[in-house]
Amino acid sequence: MSLYKTHSSPRPPTNFHITSNGVTHTGNLRTRNEDSILLLDEENVWLVADGMGGHHAGDFASQTITGNLGLFKQQSSLEDSILLLEENIINSNAIIRNKSSQLGKNATIGSTLVCVYLWQNFAFTFWAGDSRLYRFRNDQLLRLTEDHSYVEELVKMGKIEADDAESHPAANVVLKAVGIYDNLCLDFDCFELLDGDIYIICSDGLYKDLDEKNIAPIIKENKEDMVQLTQYLLSSSLEAGGRDNISIISLKVSQQG
Repeated sequence: MSLYKTHSSPRPPTNFHITSNGVTHTGNLRTRNEDSILLLDEENVWLVADGMGGHHAGDFASQTITGNLGLFKQQSSLEDSILLLEENIINSNAIIRNKSSQLGKNATIGSTLVCVYLWQNFAFTFWAGDSRLYRFRNDQLLRLTEDHSYVEELVKMGKIEADDAESHPAANVVLKAVGIYDNLCLDFDCFELLDGDIYIICSDGLYKDLDEKNIAPIIKENKEDMVQLTQYLLSSSLEAGGRDNISIISLKVSQQG
């Protein structure tokens, strides 16, 4: 019996026009891309998943999430849509856990996740791990998600400075991800949309080498064209090192004409 959910219903009204573009890249040092992205524009869903596990297990984890969520159809109510998204993510967790059990007790398979869903005037986001959601508004870049990582906990405890987190030896240690535990607990938040907002969904490959203070000027200079913005962010991250897989989705919110 398939765990994928494919309910369908009429689209709800939307108050904004959304322009999106996405890219995923292996990076300069890796031989395989374990990231996956999903741009489901017709259903107002976008997500980035960064797999982990090696030997193609990371690929399996991230692609399970994007494949499952790719079947999502908006429901007639916001509550039903949110519940369906949660259900599909939890089902992805079960599929990945089953795969992990087949590979042996020492196998660890998982994937970070940032999923954004838009409904009328609001953005709703689910996340697990250290992939991120940013918002660019009034020429200011704000991170909207909190990393589920060991170094983030060290920063919160005051043991290291935020600027030192990415260079810390444990920078890659993720504390929460889809597929790591039988019971998945996602973080969830919502934000009001405003005309001109730009949202960036990304894996850690973007900000690992390209500092946040360098991301904001790139968005400011390319905020009219999401294809150009995404490509500039990618090329800048590659030029800065590109040590990891890089995935970026750019969304622009515009008032309906």
